[in-house]
Amino acid sequence: MAHFGEYPIYIPYTLPGSIVNAVVSEVKNGIAKARVKNVIKQSPYYAIPECPYFGICGGCDWMNMPYKDQLEYKVRIVREMIEKTAGIKNPPMSAPLSYENPLYYRNRAEYRPVLTKRGVELGFFKARSHEIAGVDRCLLMHPRINEIAGIICRALNENTKGLTIYNQDKRRGYLRHVTVRVNTQSKALVTFVIAGKEIKSFIETAAERIKAQCNSISGIVVNFNLEDTANVYGEREKVLFGRPYLIESAAGVNFKLEAQTFFQVNACMLEKMAGFVYEKAGKSSSVLDLYGGVGALTLPSAGKFREITIVEVEKESTRILHDIAKHNNISNIKIINSRVEDAAERLLEEEKFDAVVVDPPRSGLNPRVVSAFKKYPPGKIIYISCNPASFARDMALLKGIYFLNEVIPLDQFAQTYHVELMTEMTKR
Repeated sequence: MAHFGEYPIYIPYTLPGSIVNAVVSEVKNGIAKARVKNVIKQSPYYAIPECPYFGICGGCDWMNMPYKDQLEYKVRIVREMIEKTAGIKNPPMSAPLSYENPLYYRNRAEYRPVLTKRGVELGFFKARSHEIAGVDRCLLMHPRINEIAGIICRALNENTKGLTIYNQDKRRGYLRHVTVRVNTQSKALVTFVIAGKEIKSFIETAAERIKAQCNSISGIVVNFNLEDTANVYGEREKVLFGRPYLIESAAGVNFKLEAQTFFQVNACMLEKMAGFVYEKAGKSSSVLDLYGGVGALTLPSAGKFREITIVEVEKESTRILHDIAKHNNISNIKIINSRVEDAAERLLEEEKFDAVVVDPPRSGLNPRVVSAFKKYPPGKIIYISCNPASFARDMALLKGIYFLNEVIPLDQFAQTYHVELMTEMTKR
């Protein structure tokens, strides 16, 4: 971020201490955005990015900075947000939790096919664009994902009969997405998402090639999405091989994960988050898990907690959560399929919980949930945040009732500007 007079100007891919010529591309609500025309003097923090697609593909933002410096700046940003937005000076921040190797950590990829001069490629959105950049290898993805993506690309280009790429604007085309999910044992689940009613031969050929060249395939699935929607998946599926899910063993629990199941992008980081939840909630606690998903944060401690109540709005997630609980013989659990804002006040009024765990979306807590905490404040809130800005806003609303005891930055998304937080609040 630079300044021109009173205007803050955001310039992607620049670093503190650099001098650049930049062209303003947008001014809105007193904030300007710009693009680099040329670099006059490079920042002392600069490092040559390892990925040849850096600055083209929108997946990485900070790969041009050494990893240790990425961590230092993320901590600084979190501290400034909490101080300025929440009004808490010198917040109780611990050292960040990070990767030993900040590459190849993601266990799930949602590829979008694109037709280029080289043929059909799999890729991701370009930075700040709806165009697709074909990618041979992503340095953030698990090596098995890159391997399978390469097999699929070669197969698609050898048999292109009937192959068309879906265009969202024109609402026509056939192949919409290819998704690959892997577990800690490197087993993979592959899903082809199509805008059609029949499975064409090129998909069957690709599936056969995957089976022949990769011996750790849990399942190959075709998902039918004929709707005019930005959603990746449709409601109907057909299994071409194996089973339509993976089993991920993490933090002592076997999680059943389908293609669309929300789960942490790295099992190692999940174990750290689940460990934090248990440490702060305490043994024999009654725990309310809001925005609970498939129970990733609380099920690992089910044998130590007295009881767990999980609230999750997505029907598919609650269905899978029931299966996971049954498969792992977890009986001290109550599952509520509801919007959190519709259930929180009633639950906090009717039952006494030792701790409430919240892991909200990037928008943070719904205002009705904040009101419920103010009206019926639980003794402890363990707030896992994927957006420090919304966390700081929520903390500003709750600090009259709660002390902020600890903040631990969690660098789950290395090479990007994203940083997650593990925090503990206790009632004043």
